[in-house]
Amino acid sequence: MPALPLILLMVPTGSYPATAQPRSDEPSVRVIPNRELSFGTFMVFGSGSRTISARGAVSDQGVVALEGARTRPARFTILYDKGRGKNDAIDVSVEIVISTPSIVRENGVSAHLSAFQTDLPGYGRVSTGQVLKLRIDNCRSRRCSRSFNVGGQLHVTRQFGGSNIVVPIELDARVVAVDPI
Repeated sequence: MPALPLILLMVPTGSYPATAQPRSDEPSVRVIPNRELSFGTFMVFGSGSRTISARGAVSDQGVVALEGARTRPARFTILYDKGRGKNDAIDVSVEIVISTPSIVRENGVSAHLSAFQTDLPGYGRVSTGQVLKLRIDNCRSRRCSRSFNVGGQLHVTRQFGGSNIVVPIELDARVVAVDPI
């Protein structure tokens, strides 16, 4: 019996507020997903994995690449809002944590994500639960941001069938310091 193509996409859905919905005059930080981590289209006989680096490089083990959806790393933006009426120049220190993604099982296929990578300096490879420190320097407007890419490795086991797999990447962020310039 011929193998069915397995289409795999990693999609962060919605925005992930790092704090409760703030009033517009209070400082806040938010994680905004700009682009999904897409593993493209491939077939797997038994088990295999595909890795997408934070820069977009692809490496496969035990999978057959197919034409179709393109591969690319996820992109997130950390947005800091000083709140209404605050225009002082500041440096903001933020801690970010990637939550452990769940194992997805659908139509005879199971998949899980691991081996996260970022393009943040000092955090090429990261583990779930690891604290990543990010700075937004010289914030002079009400809202300041910093964007970064996230890659990872998708491990797939196929018993039968095929599926379009979606595993959200969840990030949490919190402000740890706001320093005047």
